[in-house]
Amino acid sequence: MDYEEIIDRIIKSTGIDRKVLETKINAKIKELDNLVSRDGAAHIISNELSVSLIDSDASKDYANIENLVSGLRNVIVLGRAVDIYPITKYEKDGKELQVGALSLSDGTGFVRVVFWNDNIEIFKNIKEGDVLKVINAYVKENKFGKLELHVSFRTKIRINPEDVDSKSIPSASEVQRKNERIDLVEIKRDMNVRVLGIIVQVFKSNCFFNVCPECKKSVKMDNGIFMCASHGKVVPEKKMRVSFVLDDGTANIRCTSFGRDAEEVLGIATGEAVKLADKNEDSAFPVEQVKDVIIGAEVIIYGRTQFNTFSNSVEIITNKVIRNIDYERELGTLINEVQYGDKS
Repeated sequence: MDYEEIIDRIIKSTGIDRKVLETKINAKIKELDNLVSRDGAAHIISNELSVSLIDSDASKDYANIENLVSGLRNVIVLGRAVDIYPITKYEKDGKELQVGALSLSDGTGFVRVVFWNDNIEIFKNIKEGDVLKVINAYVKENKFGKLELHVSFRTKIRINPEDVDSKSIPSASEVQRKNERIDLVEIKRDMNVRVLGIIVQVFKSNCFFNVCPECKKSVKMDNGIFMCASHGKVVPEKKMRVSFVLDDGTANIRCTSFGRDAEEVLGIATGEAVKLADKNEDSAFPVEQVKDVIIGAEVIIYGRTQFNTFSNSVEIITNKVIRNIDYERELGTLINEVQYGDKS
């Protein structure tokens, strides 16, 4: 549902004047320090005015993932877990805490679902392929501009609910096929893509950035102190990043990976990379150390394309990198493509 459709739904449901409504929307954007889009603010106002934006079909009480926008609260989403990521541990006030994440898809899109602390035990019970009904979660953008669905103490997670026809939710393999497997020569901006190619160049640059240990948002030094907008003075945690050029025989493209994706590309854990950089007094040394092994490596990447105004070209921000390729599975995928007649 786009902005105009949201506006029309609110006006028809409440009779509110359009100018008054848009004033409320602009005020909400300002209230949230411009951290929410106009569509997101409109969704929030609709919620405050008790206007449902869910499809009128009474049997559907959940939102499509493709319609999620930052700022939404009390969201209900139904989908299938297609990727489950390792639990990450961190410290807060001297206590060791945990965060887990998985990728959820309903056939209309993908969203990363984040589980904090008290919800970790629920997270541990989820398996790849499970159908999940996530009730009362909230949507926010991460530091890379990607939407995430966050689970809080108010959220309920129903695993493989009996009142849901699981066949109506695409299987994990079907979902993976729907992430467009595409030749690089065909790539355009704003696409979710899956590409098999060879790394032909790795850029030597600072392979670290600093994040707040609590919210994981990027932090910068100010007068010798690292400050987080949400948590004040912090001792930052280092995360890895790496940029490289991928070639699939039809074209090549610049790709950038962060966090676990960067570790997968470089084949080195962040802690080990930090030690190498400190020992050699060079933040780019870990890349230099392994680039001869990386160049020529065949990888599969999943990611989102975007237009880089600095280089005036399209690039890929990865959300999954696979170096240990299951070629038997890839052959099966190609056979499926022939059977389905496309690359979906």
